[in-house]
Amino acid sequence: MRHTTISMWLLDICLIQLQLLQPSIGSQALSFTLEPQDAVVPEGHSVLLQCSGSAPGRGKGKAMPTPAAVRWRGPDGQDLGIVGDTFRTQLKNGSLYISSVEENRGLTGAYQCLLTADGVGSVLSRPALVAIARQPDLNQDFIETYLLPGQTAYFRCMVGEASWQEGVRHSVQWFRDDMPLPLDKLRMVVLPNGALEIDEVGASDRGAYQCNVTSGSVSRLSSKTNLNIKKASEVPGSDHAVAPSFLVGPSPKTVREGDTVTLDCVANGVPKPQIKWLRNGEELDLNDLDSRFSIIGTGSLQISSAEDIDSGNYQCRASNTVDSLDAQATVQVQVPPKFIQAPRDKTAHEKEELELECAIRGKPKPIIRWLKNGDLITPNDYMQLVADHNLRILGLLHSDAGMFQCVGTNAAGSVQAAARLRVVPPGDLSEQEDNAAAAAGSGNVKSLGSGLLARLPSQPRDLAAQIVKPRFVTLSWVEPLQNAGEVVYYTVYYKMNNSEREQKMVTKSHDDLQVNIQSLLPGRTYLFRVVASTNFGSGESSAPLEVSTQPEVNIAGPPRNFEGHARSHSEIYVRWEEPAVTNGEILKYRVYYSENESGADLYHDSTTMDALLTELRAYTDYVISVVPFNRNGMGDPSAEIKVKTYSSTPSEPPNNVTLEVTSSSSITVHWEPPAEEDRNGQITGYKIRYRKFKDAPQVKSTPANIRYFELSGLDRSAEYQVKIAAMTVNGSGPFTEWYRVNTLENDLDETQVPGKPIWINIQPGAENIGLHWGPPQQPEIKIRNYVLGWGRGIPDENTIELKETERYHVLKNLESNTEYVVSLRARNVKGDGPPIYDNIKTRDEEPIDVPVPLEVPVGLRAITMSSSSIVVYWIDTMLNKNQHVTDNRHYTISYGITGSSRYRYHNTTDLNCMINDLRPNTQYEFAVKVVKGRRESAWSMSVLNSTYQNVPVTPPREVTVRLDEENPPTVIIQWMPPKHTVGQITGYNIYYTTDTTKRDRDWSIEAFAGEETMLMLSNLKPYTTYYFKVQARTTKQQGNNNAPFSALVSYTTTAAVIMQEADTIAKGIDNEKLLYIIIGVTSVVLLVVLFGILLLCRRKPQSSPEHTKKSYQKNNLGVPKPPDLWIHHDQMELKNIDKGLHTVTPVCSDAASSSGALTLPRSVVHSEYEVETPGGVPGHVTNSLDKRSYVPGYMTATSMNSTMERPQYPRTQYNHQNRSHMTMETGLSQQSLSQPNQNGSLAQTPEHPYGGYDANFCNAGNGAAGNGCVSTIESAKRGHPLKSFSVPGPPPTGVATPINKHTPAVTIRPQNQSPYKKPSFSAATPNRLQGGGSVAHSTDEIQRLAPSTSTEELNQEMANLEGLMKDLSAITANEFEC
Repeated sequence: MRHTTISMWLLDICLIQLQLLQPSIGSQALSFTLEPQDAVVPEGHSVLLQCSGSAPGRGKGKAMPTPAAVRWRGPDGQDLGIVGDTFRTQLKNGSLYISSVEENRGLTGAYQCLLTADGVGSVLSRPALVAIARQPDLNQDFIETYLLPGQTAYFRCMVGEASWQEGVRHSVQWFRDDMPLPLDKLRMVVLPNGALEIDEVGASDRGAYQCNVTSGSVSRLSSKTNLNIKKASEVPGSDHAVAPSFLVGPSPKTVREGDTVTLDCVANGVPKPQIKWLRNGEELDLNDLDSRFSIIGTGSLQISSAEDIDSGNYQCRASNTVDSLDAQATVQVQVPPKFIQAPRDKTAHEKEELELECAIRGKPKPIIRWLKNGDLITPNDYMQLVADHNLRILGLLHSDAGMFQCVGTNAAGSVQAAARLRVVPPGDLSEQEDNAAAAAGSGNVKSLGSGLLARLPSQPRDLAAQIVKPRFVTLSWVEPLQNAGEVVYYTVYYKMNNSEREQKMVTKSHDDLQVNIQSLLPGRTYLFRVVASTNFGSGESSAPLEVSTQPEVNIAGPPRNFEGHARSHSEIYVRWEEPAVTNGEILKYRVYYSENESGADLYHDSTTMDALLTELRAYTDYVISVVPFNRNGMGDPSAEIKVKTYSSTPSEPPNNVTLEVTSSSSITVHWEPPAEEDRNGQITGYKIRYRKFKDAPQVKSTPANIRYFELSGLDRSAEYQVKIAAMTVNGSGPFTEWYRVNTLENDLDETQVPGKPIWINIQPGAENIGLHWGPPQQPEIKIRNYVLGWGRGIPDENTIELKETERYHVLKNLESNTEYVVSLRARNVKGDGPPIYDNIKTRDEEPIDVPVPLEVPVGLRAITMSSSSIVVYWIDTMLNKNQHVTDNRHYTISYGITGSSRYRYHNTTDLNCMINDLRPNTQYEFAVKVVKGRRESAWSMSVLNSTYQNVPVTPPREVTVRLDEENPPTVIIQWMPPKHTVGQITGYNIYYTTDTTKRDRDWSIEAFAGEETMLMLSNLKPYTTYYFKVQARTTKQQGNNNAPFSALVSYTTTAAVIMQEADTIAKGIDNEKLLYIIIGVTSVVLLVVLFGILLLCRRKPQSSPEHTKKSYQKNNLGVPKPPDLWIHHDQMELKNIDKGLHTVTPVCSDAASSSGALTLPRSVVHSEYEVETPGGVPGHVTNSLDKRSYVPGYMTATSMNSTMERPQYPRTQYNHQNRSHMTMETGLSQQSLSQPNQNGSLAQTPEHPYGGYDANFCNAGNGAAGNGCVSTIESAKRGHPLKSFSVPGPPPTGVATPINKHTPAVTIRPQNQSPYKKPSFSAATPNRLQGGGSVAHSTDEIQRLAPSTSTEELNQEMANLEGLMKDLSAITANEFEC
């Protein structure tokens, strides 16, 4: 019996090996003809693992392949020592024989066969798994089951189906009451997992059920399950409807491509539930003859020959009139690895760069490894994995030759292919590559003749490193002295110091005398040399240049083995391992995560090597990465992973629910799915609850791809209520409110066809026709739908069916300028009704506006501003030279981390944009395009740039403050430079203050450039405590300096710190003395001017009108007229008029400015035309002395000061420094200027041709400057009279009224006027600010305004000058008395 069993097992192994054997893919130099296969045997049985291969023949020509040497590797990965092994023996044909497989002797596991050929290399076979067959776990729970007649019974047999071994077969037999159970094929079925299902149970099915499982020669019994059948009368409420409940639901399955999958589903309920299967929310069509889906038993689903497209979520839906219930499971179909591109044999020269291609597909994605001569290749500086599948070898050496294997492995299997690499010295050619090498221009220097040797160039000169960075070096050289014209290109050889592996880079032409060597390692020493190459050989090599790359920032490397999975619909758990390179203690880890690929970056900090991300959105993809932080800042990020949170029930009900009464016994429900953000998962269906008013509700369920459902079998003329909810695999979401509708009392008549539509309206277009119609006049006749027909010249060439509820439709894609015949008819089950026809002609083809294609923006640049912001700017070639956007175009900037598939977008109308919220020390890729309406250009060329380190420098250390002994008023601040820095230190900022509560920007700052670590600070207050801190500046910092400060240091000054005296001018002459000197000089100049004028006046003839003689007479108040000080000053401005003026009578100013100068016409405020005003003040103006064309001047008014003999007038020629500005309200100013006849002012009359003005335009009780009023002051408190000569005066003694900064500026320019021409004012004539027209004057006025050069005129000027001198004396005595 034992020998028979062993023979059967060996036969099974041979059959499996023959089935799995497939042609080998790979090298022709060394390949397998037979590889070992998996073996599962009972414990103590023997196993034979076969392996054979062939190697190329050694003879010339086409020699026959020779067998390769075979070795074996055991489960521990080491070569087996066959000698002395009592269980394992290698046969002569290379096969491995295991005499007895036992559990605890290390004989189970993966075995691999190693083929070796001398001079070629070695290849490794696929792993063959040897395992001991295990018995499946059986149901050991005793269960009592109670069912009603007609329901379904389900009995479990084997459990742990997922752990079943492949290739092990089990046979199942069922017993009832310890007797074999005869199967009734109409009601009973044994499922593939061994379970028994009995439908429509009855009293005869009572009993104890158990299964017997046989595996090989071993049989086992499960525990018993007792089935009890109750009578319906014994169960209270059994006549009531019961919602469905699952006896068993589907479980997740992971199978290989081609396997058969069974998903169990059994449910009971009253009435009996109906079972439907859905995949990803769509109902499966089980009636298709070619379908690979079928139902086993009452509701279990079987999938034959599973394919990749069968993967997804499967829902078993059990529904009856009470409710519906879903049970779901995920099916994953795994696809074994398959080659897309296998590696090929190659021959290459030493010092070259070589890449071996390998591409493998599969599901899940295969992991690709490379082996050399059977040993795993660990990626290093010279052997690198490209895109995780190709192998790149830099600087080939002869020792790199051998057999290379590409191995792809996933959970469904593995595949491998080999390729041979031959490495030959430069110029050494194989027979197969003569032509290729000749085409490449290779040559052997040794074979050259003496003539060619003489033409070879000498060594390149002056090899130097122009730029040295951590990961690249830029080299330059000068062409050789000899035979430089023969040079075609240059070859740069480089290698790491003390390494034999030399790499090379070839320039494009002989003009390239500079090259950039990249992919270097930081902090390493390299040797570089340059060789000039010609078409017939290479010249001499330059002397080696030794260059050391710069060390890189000591930041941490990327965390390893970063992985994560969802824990719920709102939580994701992630974990990782410590970076291989930490560069010190890891202070924390920051986990970045964002929704989808364009969401905002969120982060979570953790001090451990795991994190739980909470408050996430359900059923949402999150892109997650982790970044370490050490004392030098942010390190390298890990690779990004994508994790999806679990689904949840919908948070909102369906939208746009409508009810349509289709007959007296049916209602159609229409709806739209919830919004995307409210679904919380994939919608698997909709649950409709409906009820007749005051009756119990019933339930119908639909698949997810259905948007309407007809409720049938309803009562006539009854009110029904309907509500609907969306479902996911997690359950039902909230229901809508109840919708109410009444069914029809009688069905519409369908015994006759509908009538003709009563009207049709047609709107033609160039390529379309719009139709609008009315229904037939017989509403009692049922209409199922409408039939719309159209054709060119004839009707009904084309037809389309429309819903009975539609009243509008558009026919599209028609021909322009074409006659069409349109027909429309109504239809029901009886047939088509009579049609209505109409002819219409489409319009001429509309002109096609071909849009001008938008050009791609050019010159895109990205400039790093800080650790979190980069500015990008570009040029739009479609704009003018000024680059001003005048239309509705805008620009879209795309940016993302280099190497990531996630991009974000930003819109702007400018030609530049600052991108913020970036990660520190991260390289970003930018591109831009222009968008105008619905048109957009292509993306521009992308640019790359990296943000700065978050903390590019550590704080300065050991700050000290001490007194300078040699210079007591000075303190010395010293410090040590930062311990760690990125980039060169360009200077320091020294902050100091007496109040530490101030913000940093409010501290006093001393900044200087350079690397000095000492500063001498003077002008400190004695007996005061100062606080100091120092900040470094580096080349890596741009914009705001965010470098850290040093520790705060305090220092208290002593009495030795003396304050500096006030600054003096001109070697000891202070400001006060200088003012006295200027006043004296000015007085002398004025006296000389007066004397000169006096001499001139005596020579002029005396001819003047009478009215000029009165110019210097006393007025009615006995006060002399103020002098006109406008002597040879054409463009003087009145600035900063003192607001501290005070007097009894307020006066309105003509104009005011809060910030600028006020320029008045050169005028005085007295004239012989005096009008008495209520204020007793002259309200008119005379003009200045220059004889120019007459233009009416502006009004100016003052009041008399009772304390002085002469009235106090604003000195318009003085520049009042440090005085408050004159201000006036805009509204008041406009009113005063445009309405001068108000407030009792005199209108223009023959007696008063210039009218009169009330000087009290402002409220006498509110005569503030802010209200537009100006008051006179005493002489002692007025502005200094010499300020017109730009002499700085002492500050004002009065308190200035605050100015209104928002008062609009009004500037009054001096006018070209004659002093003898009197201004004309009237109520209807506004001033020139209002743009008033000219004023008509009488003949008498014009005669009186004739120019005069009389002596009285000069007397008036002399009187004015005398008044000026009196003012000078009075003001000087008052302001400068000691």
